[in-house]
This record gives sequence, structure tokens and C-alpha cells, in this order.
Amino acid sequence: MVFTVAELMALPAVVRARPEVAAGGEGFGRRPVRWVHTSEIFEIAPLLRGGEVLLTTGLGLVAVSADARRSYIADLARVGVAALLFELGRTFPTVPPEIVDEAERAGLPLVLLHGVVPFIEVTEVAHARILGGELTGLRFAARLQERLTLALGDDRGLVAFVGAISTGSGFAASLHSAAGELVAGVDPAEADARAAVEVEAPVLVGGEAWGRLVLRETAPAADGDGPDAVQQQMRLVLGVAAPLVALEVARSGEAPVSRRQAGAELLRDMVTGRYVSTEELVARAIGVGLRIRPGQVAVALCVRARSAGASAADVLIAARAVAGRLLGAALVAEHEGDVLIGALLRPRELRSVLARFADDLGRELRSTVGGGVLVSAGPPVDDVPALVSAFPSARETARLAARLTPSAVVVLAADFALYQLLVSLVDDEALEGFVAGQLGPLLEHDARTGAGLVMTLDAFLAAGLSKTRTAEALGIRRQTLYGRLERIETLLGGLDLDDRERRLALDLALVSWRLRLSATRA
Repeated sequence: MVFTVAELMALPAVVRARPEVAAGGEGFGRRPVRWVHTSEIFEIAPLLRGGEVLLTTGLGLVAVSADARRSYIADLARVGVAALLFELGRTFPTVPPEIVDEAERAGLPLVLLHGVVPFIEVTEVAHARILGGELTGLRFAARLQERLTLALGDDRGLVAFVGAISTGSGFAASLHSAAGELVAGVDPAEADARAAVEVEAPVLVGGEAWGRLVLRETAPAADGDGPDAVQQQMRLVLGVAAPLVALEVARSGEAPVSRRQAGAELLRDMVTGRYVSTEELVARAIGVGLRIRPGQVAVALCVRARSAGASAADVLIAARAVAGRLLGAALVAEHEGDVLIGALLRPRELRSVLARFADDLGRELRSTVGGGVLVSAGPPVDDVPALVSAFPSARETARLAARLTPSAVVVLAADFALYQLLVSLVDDEALEGFVAGQLGPLLEHDARTGAGLVMTLDAFLAAGLSKTRTAEALGIRRQTLYGRLERIETLLGGLDLDDRERRLALDLALVSWRLRLSATRA
């Protein structure tokens, strides 16, 4: 979209002239080129506006003093000339040293052309590229304006509209009030550390500055798109977006929906299916600050209070406070008695962060209504729209954990993968027959005597066949355990737990037994 000095120097006509960079500093090739002029006039600087590349043979510098040549270079740098291409051979066989010295001091890119080239060949091609880039920019602006106008018509609120600016432009957008409060978008403090370019524009409502719209580059620039070129594209985006933001601010009134409220609405729409497309979900998520960075995953959480005295409203208030401290930008809402949270985390830190979250949340609740919490997490997903399918898993994990591991504080869906697989089969006749085939004699004996042999076998396998740990877990003496194990071995026809296949079959049967038992209790 933006034609740069580097692209100018790559033109065949310039390459044939064997260009040599004599001064200008690192990165000058990224400078945008607004136009290309040829001139031999000594006092050309007042006729320029900045952003031009000037082609010259130096004819206007003949018979003037070294100080005058320095002034010539300083004046060009002062008006913002993008670069000076100085052809050698026609007027000067070598460049005067004072020109190089002053160009270096003033930061004016100086390129020496060692071969003779008709300047018209350079200007014709360069101007075609510049005008083509401007046309591309106008087309981009038109497409963006159409897209944002449609988003404005969706009437999803100010937060979602700022998210649409991010998705439509490719830059991270954030909206700040005149007092500096973050109203919508990604918090700059949480933005990608690689962001190196930032541009802003005022949002004027009723002729007064209501706030400011900020754009940040959050990904490495593409080849040829340096900071100057990126800034130019950002300003193009701001020129389209800022007036539309002002319209949405005026429509929203004095108290637009906050990021927290917008996040809660987004979460409820995700779990109830009230959305049009995944693109809508992405835009709305970015509007509340939920933008996945490299190395992060999206996680769906379900929080339930242990205490009967704690209502969902109590848990919701505490969860909002703790999530704000530990999880950063997050979606938090209550749905059908569960407090649901959508957050961005790093996979390696998932369990440890959730443990701290559950601990802090438990303390917060104990100070008011008492009791701890259960925090369950669905499977990590790669993007925010995928949370739609992760929230049901988080809620099902919470339900299973409450039935099967009542003392658990943090559980992940992966912890209950086998239960999740079997839960739909637990009433199946084939599975019931499998449980009876593996554990039938023990179940019958327990039903007659209440000896607890099935529970003993379950504890023995859970303890890794350690008799000491099994006796401790059951609260019985080792001699009592030895008697139970002998009876189990007899009833099961010479049980050999060193046989992996036999042990696995018993484990699976015991998992199914626990599911059926917990379902009966529930």
C-alpha cells in the first residue's frame, strides 16, 4: 500500500545506476515516498512539502561554497525529504565531502548513483507505483468503512464495535475516555510486547474531545512494511473509524456498557447460542480485551460453592474480584446457578493458576458466607469461539467431580476423561454385564454381608497395590486387609493383579461401578 525508499531503490532503472548508500542511517529504506522530483535548482527546499525523493546531478551546487552546499542538504532534511539520489558523472565525478558529512549529521538519506540513468525512467515507474498504492489505500478504506458501518448497524454496543475495528483493520484497537479510563479493547498494559507502533486520534462528540481511539501493531511487520508505512495505514484506519466511534458513543449515551458487562453478555450469548457467527464472537471478545497471544489457550471454567449458604450471586461477586486480579481480561457471568468464566492462560501454568484462583476465591467467600469452592475447567481450546463447546464440558466435569471426588478443589476435564467416556454408557446393558462379569461375586458378597470387598479392591488398585497405603486409606489394620484380599482372590477365582489386562479390566469395571453408585446416590 505504501511505496518506500527501499522499493524505489529496487526499481530496475535505479539498480542499473549502481546505487550506493552514502549517508542516512539504519532503516531509512522503510521511509514512505509521497512523490519523486527531479530538480537542479539550488533553492528547491521551499518548493517541497516533505516525503519526496529528489533526483539531481548536482548542477545547482556548482560554483557555490562548501557552507552553501551544507545549507542545501540541511534545508532538504528540514522539510522532510525522504531521500536524495545524487547522480555522479555528469556534474561531479565524486560527491563533495561536505555533502556526505551534512547528510549524515542531518539524517538525510543520501544515495549516490554511479551510472547515468534517464531520470524520467525512474519517475514514471515510481509515480505509477505511488498512485497505485494510494488507490489501494482508498479501496482498503472503503472496504473498512463498509464493514464498520455494518457492525454499527448490528447495535452490539460500543465495546463490540471497538472489537470490530480490531478485526477489520488487523490492529489492536482500544478506546479510552478523556480521563484515561479504558472503555473498550485490549489493555495496552496486557498487549503483545512486540508492539512497536502506536497511533491515536481524538474521538469528538458534540465538538468536544470525549476520548481517544488508539491503534497498536501487535504482530511483526511484513517485509517492506516498516514503522512509517504501518503508521500511515493506521492513520487511514483512524480516519475511518474515529468518526464512527463518535456516533456509537453518542448513541450509547453518557454511560455506555462497560467491558465487564459486555463480557458477561458475550459469555451468556455463547452458552445459549445467541450469536450469528464466530466472527462476531471474535470481535466482541477483543472488545472486552480477550485476545489470544502466542503461547496462550482459552479455558472455560465452572465455579461452584461448597457451602449451601453461598448463593450464585455471592460466588459471582467474589469471582469477578479474584478473576480481575489473577486472570486479567476474562468473561465472568452466572448461568443456571453456575458461575462461568472464560479466560486466557498458558497450558503449563493452567493447574497452578487455577489452584491459586480457587484458594483466593475460597478465602474471599469464607470471609462473607463461609465454605470453599470447586473450580472445574473444560479442555483448553485455541480460540475464543471454541469456548462455546468447552463450557458444557466444564459444567459436566464439575457435576462429576461433585459426585465422585467431593473433596476436590480444582479438576480438569482431562482428569475425568474416562468418566466422560463412560458416563453415557453407564446404563447400557453391555456395560452392566461387563461390571457383573468382573465384580459380580464381590458385589453379591457385599450385598449379603456388607464386608466392603469392592471398596477394598478399589482402594488397593488406587494405592498402586501398596497394602500399607490401602490400610491407611481404609482406616483398618493390615491383618484385616490381608483377610479381605484373600477373600477377594478366592471369590474372583485366583486373582492375579500382576496381569496387566486383568488389572485394567478390573479398573474399568470399578470406574463404572463408581459412576453407577454415584448416580444412585444423586
